Amino acid sequence: MQPQKKQDDGKSKKQPEDSKCQQELSAVTKELERLKEMAGRAQADLQNAKGRMEKEVQELRAYAVEGMVRRLLPTADNFQRAFAHLPEELKNHDWVKGLQAMEQAFIKELSDVGLQQIASLGKPVNPAYHEVLQAGPGEKDVITEVFEEGYLLREKVLRPAKVKVGDGTENAH
Repeated sequence: MQPQKKQDDGKSKKQPEDSKCQQELSAVTKELERLKEMAGRAQADLQNAKGRMEKEVQELRAYAVEGMVRRLLPTADNFQRAFAHLPEELKNHDWVKGLQAMEQAFIKELSDVGLQQIASLGKPVNPAYHEVLQAGPGEKDVITEVFEEGYLLREKVLRPAKVKVGDGTENAH
């Protein structure tokens, strides 16, 4: 009698191959997910870095503008002092009017970059905006005189106003 041959239906070889393919597919799928996650994090890091760089550039620009405006404030002060002490007979002179137009253009350029004068005269004193140099007759803690104008640059105090405030006593007239 001849030994009976087992019938090879191909299933016994296929199962280990299928299992091996499944394992490889699973490993490749896991690697793909890991790489997708890494790519997502890298993209998020890039976006964060771009945002930080943009913010730093804005801060550098603001700092540069602030430095330049600080250097120009004495010029604005000098214009104001000159016009405050202008003799009456020169107020309507064309040359003086030309200087006043130049001063107004200069102040407009400064305001275009965000400079604002702090309103002070007749206002209650605010330590964030005003430096009190003197006190005298007048309504208590209300500004009666401005010695040097104060300025804000984009809502930040660039220079507080130097002022005189009332001490609560009446003016002697």
